[in-house]
Amino acid sequence: TLENLPQSIPFAVKGKGLDIIRLMMAKPRVNIDAASITPNTEIISLENYVIDMPENVDVSLLGPADTDQLAIQADVFHRKTVNVELTFADALTQSRMKELRYTLNPSKVTIFGPKSRITNLVSIKSKAITQDMLADARHELELQIPGNDISVSDKSVLLSISGAQESSKVYPNIALDQIYTPSSIAVRLSGPGAALDRLAGSQIKAVVSEEADEAGLFSVDLILPDDIQVIAITPDKVRKRR
Repeated sequence: TLENLPQSIPFAVKGKGLDIIRLMMAKPRVNIDAASITPNTEIISLENYVIDMPENVDVSLLGPADTDQLAIQADVFHRKTVNVELTFADALTQSRMKELRYTLNPSKVTIFGPKSRITNLVSIKSKAITQDMLADARHELELQIPGNDISVSDKSVLLSISGAQESSKVYPNIALDQIYTPSSIAVRLSGPGAALDRLAGSQIKAVVSEEADEAGLFSVDLILPDDIQVIAITPDKVRKRR
């Protein structure tokens, strides 16, 4: 790849004024021998060139007007595969996303561009995900291309959200009123992993039934957030102390 190429090169010419004006209006193209260009080349010679001269123009070319060298920047055209990195509009959306099951297709893309530009790139970012988007099952996310000199195999990726990532956790010492025996229970709960991480044992309230069964045992239940479910309560029945 070549960068910093000039849009025009001034040449000195000799001829009649009308012919010089015709030449300027024709804007002839300069073809430069690029055989000597290699990666990291910064200077090339203007000694070997061909100008497409228009017909019926009688002028003599005297050569480049300013310099016989041209400053350029040459680099190797390279490709590599990188991860797609999800970005979020805010920290709350990112936290909620961690509680969900989702897939990204594709999860990796191939990027093309100057080696010096893409060597340090390890990911391509998606457009920001907002909290409202988490309610829908599918989204096409555009990718943020890091520059005009870089191209990507995919312009967007498909985000599929299938629901909460379920987890379970044991809380071993949930206190009961001292009038019951045992005076504490263990519970196993299920729910989104992040929700369980936020839930402390002190926030779990155990409720004992007002009436005993035929065996004199009282049932134990729990008051929990809506997104948390009970797997097991041990024991799930208690006695009153005598």
